[in-house]
Order: sequence, then C-alpha cells, then structure tokens
Amino acid sequence: MNIPDRYIEYALNRIWDASEQREKGKRKKYNGYKDKPNRTCFYRETGGAERHEVFYGTAEREISIMYGFQVDLAPELHWEIHNETEWGQKEDMLWRQAYQTVYMDCLEADGLSREEALAAWMILMSRNYLEDVVPE
Repeated sequence: MNIPDRYIEYALNRIWDASEQREKGKRKKYNGYKDKPNRTCFYRETGGAERHEVFYGTAEREISIMYGFQVDLAPELHWEIHNETEWGQKEDMLWRQAYQTVYMDCLEADGLSREEALAAWMILMSRNYLEDVVPE
C-alpha cells in the first residue's frame, strides 16, 4: 500500500487537533460549515473549502467529527467524492487508509501491539481498509 506522505501528515494533524480538543472538553460536534471561509482545500489550496467526513453514514459521521477523520475540500471535489466518480472513489479510499494508518500508529505509540491496534480500529469503525493487515 502506498499512501502519500502528505495524506499521512494531514491525517496526523487532524487527529492530533481533535484529540487535544477532546481532552480539554472543547471538541464541538459540527460538520464544518462554521469557519468555511477560513478553510483551505487540501488539493487546490483555495479558500472556502467544505469539510468532508471521511467516514460517513449515521454513526460513522459522528465518529469522523469526534476523532477528526475529516479533510477540507473545494466544493466540486467534495461533490466528486460523494458522487463516487472514479477520482472520488480512489481518493476516498486513500483517505480511509490514511486515517486508519495514523489511528493505529498512534495506538502502537501508546504501547498497543499491531494486532491490538487493529482490534481497536475494528471496534471503532467495523471495517478494515488496509490490505497489509488482516483482522483475526
């Protein structure tokens, strides 16, 4: 699996920010229309980006917001991901893999084994997006 470093770096920063806010009790659950004019698209570096929850659906959306599994996208790119264009499907999977990788790496840094980190991910998201790790 080949996840570009900039995806991993972005995901790590988002998870880190969300973690700090949760610890302070300041993590507000909102979908990101707040402060939209101040956000920059990951791909185009243009303003007015929409916040995309990488894992969406009823429960997964809340988890994405709580854990920071989000990426800021230009509106037309956000549309492509949600309407599952070829590019959108590919990028959506890259983001899911990047966030799973970073989440598991953080758990391993806290002392969990790779298997325990994967088990924790499976409890959280119920699906494995990485080809190189297999749940038991």
